[in-house]
Parts: sequence; structure tokens; C-alpha cells
Amino acid sequence: MLQGILILLFMLVIMGLMVTRKIPTVLALFVLAVGICLIGGVPAVATDADGNAIGFLQAVIQAGALRLGDPIMVAIFAGWLGMVMEKTRISETMIKKGAELGGDKTLIVTLVLFIIASILFSVVNGLGTVIMVGTIVIPILVSVGVDKFTASAVMLFSYCVGNNVNLSNVNAIGAILETSFDDTFLIQAICAAGAFVSGIIFFVVRCKKVGRKFAFSAPVGEAEDDVYQIKGIMGGLAMITPLIPLILVIGFKFPLIISFMIAIVWACVFTSLKAGWSRTMNMLTKTLFDGFSATAPSAMLMIGIGMLLLAINQPSVKTSLEPIMRVVTPNGLVSFLLFFIVLAPLCLYRGPLNLWGLGAGIAALMVGMNILPVNAVMGGFASVSVMQLLCCPTNTHNVWVTSYTGEEVTSVTKRLLPWIWPVVIVGVVVSAVMWL
Repeated sequence: MLQGILILLFMLVIMGLMVTRKIPTVLALFVLAVGICLIGGVPAVATDADGNAIGFLQAVIQAGALRLGDPIMVAIFAGWLGMVMEKTRISETMIKKGAELGGDKTLIVTLVLFIIASILFSVVNGLGTVIMVGTIVIPILVSVGVDKFTASAVMLFSYCVGNNVNLSNVNAIGAILETSFDDTFLIQAICAAGAFVSGIIFFVVRCKKVGRKFAFSAPVGEAEDDVYQIKGIMGGLAMITPLIPLILVIGFKFPLIISFMIAIVWACVFTSLKAGWSRTMNMLTKTLFDGFSATAPSAMLMIGIGMLLLAINQPSVKTSLEPIMRVVTPNGLVSFLLFFIVLAPLCLYRGPLNLWGLGAGIAALMVGMNILPVNAVMGGFASVSVMQLLCCPTNTHNVWVTSYTGEEVTSVTKRLLPWIWPVVIVGVVVSAVMWL
């Protein structure tokens, strides 16, 4: 019991360091994994009677780095596709065409750009992509009179909606909790639909309440003058690139990496006629390297999560934490609903309900104790993740968006929480109905 208490205190200390930005999350996870093993009495180097390595250097650090190898590779290919769409100006053209459809009508432009950005974020990911989309979307919104808070919300809601059905993200969550892709995608899609509806209502209410504002400005970059011109029928086919992986994976059960590769080829086929073979090959090479760079932060995060998962599942650590976890883990329908609905804000600041923070270890413990079905645990954590995606002040996309529009990040969090909490409730209730 004492070891379990010390482990939890250590986790809280690390969480405090993350909240106060004394240590980045990616490093905090490595420190957590090693610290938990040391407190839990896991030896650094050891073997069992059969000669298998059981020391944390081998069984946690080495093995943990490979634990989420599949989602890391999927993320890399997704990042490559994102960079191809950016370099060929598919993403930029989709956003600008959408703005043209709305003319100068504030609400129409807001809703159209929200939908298009959501589609883009369902395929692409990472801060670089957020910056690319944001530097196009936000100035357009400003030009039609959208206030800075609403402009921030458009970006954050679209990122939340898109990432919930982002194939790379869904695959990663399924790998962390060892649930099937189909079950994970189902609950994520329900949460995405809820966030989408909430966003639509928010923008309608906001536009009626605030009206047209021209109180701030955002910098607008000059358009890149290159050979990629998205026009005509070929351009129209190029702009459905973000839908190709979703259609192949969901509709035809294609493997994820193959689906992203087909989408990359699709984008090249319909944008490379003017560019030519040589330039297209150079573009593919550059975007491949850029895709690696763009996904490096999330890949390192998944490496740290893999180590944390294995650290939590070491026999001595599980034995130490199990008595405490049995007290706090919900064991029925009512307690499940209350736990994930009432405590949903604990997903913020990389807290105990955040799968990309301390929550990875907590979820692993819940699954290991077999009190709840694994799909129910996944559904609960996936549901609260919509709040994390939209509101968490430690998200790099939240920090960049609010900085770009001149808003204060924690203020945006407080004002958006009431709009996303109902979505969490829907996701948790649906998870309970399906899997409890």
C-alpha cells in the first residue's frame, strides 16, 4: 500500500511539473516510467527462471519504445500525406474555395470553413498543419467580420472534430488500450458527430449574439507562386484526397498505411501534370522528410506512452497500485457514468483521464484489473478526449491558435467547456449502453 501511495504522489508531482511547464510532456513520460519502476521495486537488470529479461531497462525502456510501433508508422505515413496536400496546395485551395462559396456572409463562411477544416484535420495532424490551416482560415474569417474568439473556436472545434475520426489517432488509441479499430472508430465517430453539432450550434448562437466585428487583424502570408494549380475537373478530383483514406479503410477495410499511400498517389496524379515527373519526385522526397519531422513529436510521445504502459503493468507495480485503484475504479453503470462525466476535466493539463498523459497508465491499470470491459474503458477515455482536444491549455494547437488571434488560452478553455461537456456525456452514455 505504501508503495502504491508513493507512486501516485510521484505521478501527481510530475503532473504538477507538466502543468507549470517545468518539464515537457514527452520527457515527463520517460521520467514517469523510470520513477514508477524504481518506486515499485522493479530491478534495473534481471532475468526470470526461463532467462527472459524482466528488468525495467529491457522490459520497460527497450520494449516500451517498440510497444506502439504500429501507430507510430501509421502516423508517419499520415504526416507524409499531410505534407503532400500542403505542398501541392490542395489544402489551401479547399479552404479558399469554401470561403468563395460563402461570399461575404459571416455565418455561412464560418460554417463552410469549419466543415472544410474538420475534413482536413481528419487526415492531417500536428502543429505545422494547424499553422498552415490557421494562417489561411483565420484571416478569411477576419475579412468577413468574425470576432477573434469565434475565429479561435472555429480552429479548435474543427481540430477536435477532425482528430476524433483521424485514422492515425484512432489507431493509436486502439493500440494503447488494445481494442479493435472498428470499436474505437465507432465511439470516436460518435464523439466527432457530437462535437460537430455542438460547434454548429455555437457558431450560430455566436454570430447572432456578436454580429460582424472588425476589431482585430491577423497577418496574411503571400500565396506561393508555384506550378501546382488546383483547377477544373482535375482540381476537383485532387480536392477529394482527404476522403480517400477514410473511404478505403472504413468502406473497403484496406490497411491504414496502404490507404495513405494510395491517397498520396491520388494527390500526385491530379496535381502533377504541369509540375512534371522530376519535380513531382522531388516534391515526394521532400514531403516524406517533412512528414517525418512533423510527426516526430507525436511519435516520441507514443514512445513515452509505451514505456509508461509497460511500467504500470510490471507485476510489483500492479500489486502496489491495485488496492488503491479498486477503490476509485467504477464497477457498475451508475459509477461509470459519474466517474467519466463528473471527472471529465481531469483530462486537462495531461491529467489522469488524458490518454496522452497520466491517463495512459490509469487506463492500463483499469483494463488490467478486469473490473470493467476493455471497450467500456476505451469508450470512457475516448469520450473525455473530446474535451482535451478542444480545451486543454497544454495543447500546442490551443496555444498557437489563441496566440495568433490574441486571445488568452485559459480564458478560451473556460468559455468552451460548457459547449463540449454535453458531448462527453453523450459519448460516455453511449459507451455504457454498448459495453456495460
